[in-house]
Amino acid sequence: MSVPPFADIEAWPPPRYTPPLTPDFESAFDPYAKAFAIAWVMAFSYALEEWQVQLIRAVLEVYPPGHARAGQLRWQQAVISLGRQNGKTEIAAALGLWRLLSKPVALVIGIASNADQAGLVYDRARRAIDGNPEIARMFTRTTETRGLRMVAGGSYKIKAARSAALQGLPIDLGLVDELHLLRRALWGDLLSGTGGRPSCLVAGITTAGDSDSELLLDLYRLGEQSIADGGAARVFFAAWEAPEARIPDDDETLGRWLAIANPAVASGRTDLEALITLVRTKPPTDAVRYHLNRFLTSTRAPFIEPALWMRAARRPEATFPRAARLVFSIDATPGLGFASIVATARTESGEVHSELVASLRAPSIDRLLALCLHLWRFRPATIAVDGYTLRALGKRLAERGIPTMTGSYSDAISATAMLYRLISTRKLVHGGDPLRTAQMQRATRKNAGDAFVISRADSGTEVDAIKATALGVLALEVAPAATGVQVF
Repeated sequence: MSVPPFADIEAWPPPRYTPPLTPDFESAFDPYAKAFAIAWVMAFSYALEEWQVQLIRAVLEVYPPGHARAGQLRWQQAVISLGRQNGKTEIAAALGLWRLLSKPVALVIGIASNADQAGLVYDRARRAIDGNPEIARMFTRTTETRGLRMVAGGSYKIKAARSAALQGLPIDLGLVDELHLLRRALWGDLLSGTGGRPSCLVAGITTAGDSDSELLLDLYRLGEQSIADGGAARVFFAAWEAPEARIPDDDETLGRWLAIANPAVASGRTDLEALITLVRTKPPTDAVRYHLNRFLTSTRAPFIEPALWMRAARRPEATFPRAARLVFSIDATPGLGFASIVATARTESGEVHSELVASLRAPSIDRLLALCLHLWRFRPATIAVDGYTLRALGKRLAERGIPTMTGSYSDAISATAMLYRLISTRKLVHGGDPLRTAQMQRATRKNAGDAFVISRADSGTEVDAIKATALGVLALEVAPAATGVQVF
């Protein structure tokens, strides 16, 4: 482990959290701490970090001797918020495994916005079990998809993010990953599943959200109230977050804020220099949300700074590269009011060039097909079309044996991120055409889960040329190599 970058910033406690009843509080995790230390090393060849152990201890604080609830868990709900890549999966998996080991016939339910996300936590718990023979003997089976079941009858199951999947379940521990994406009703269903029974807990771990994250906004308010009233509502809250929701211009301040919002940075586990480089190449809204762990006030923002696009313009004396890997991409506005065709090529040095080939007003599918057949003479690796507006064109191209990529919504998300990265890292060169420059100045992105996409509806102009550009850089990356690629 490297030396922490800022000695005055500790990984634990976070800037905001609900303090324990006493500094020397007891935790239900304490009897298992040594076993977990051994289990993690055996399964993963590393141990839980000290701040993670302290966080787990705080979540599982118990009432002290002499209290009416002595020995019971203090918290009924726990909300943990911190930046990305800080070991959220480790924390959630440790909580799930603790519950299985600590209570006979316990039911642990893992839920997330999608099955893959919930499966990450589940898989980490499964591997911790399988990697330790003594723990493994307590389980009848540990499968990748069908749950963990203990000899004594306890189980860990993944459930879909819908209310019907949770009805009637006597939940001892509900685990939610990426809480900012969960619907409010599902958190209520998990709480209802605990039935008010003692020492049952619903815990969510997340990065910051935006104005659409209704559940997380509610839970933040509950957490702040819990801090203020000493935990009267039995809600544990811990949030690592930067002092402000902006990206500082200087690396010294940015590094300090990253250490505050990311305990893995403060502990020295994460390479701060590499993280700063990563943050500098991301859209500011994403960097603020996912690495400084601050809420966004809106789900929509400019796609990229116009100055970055202008910086990528090709020098006047330069030309579009010849003898390069080439694709053509086409996007149209809904109703085929406008359409744009873009050529994208990669040189042997890895530089990506983008050129607007044509901009058309009210084109028909027949006209676009004729243009594509003309462009096919240049033997591109593929012709990519937008699947929302031009699926019919893609079908007709494929019928003629032309390698065709019909872009989906998930492709649009990937293409948007790839285009942003190429522009921000100066790896894209474009022709400086007025149409794309004008569209880029008003292009707007909107969040799509944890990613983002260029939004037709929210941009202040048509964005067909920009979306065609994004589709082109994706197609260039994923299309199979063509034989006999010719010059353009």
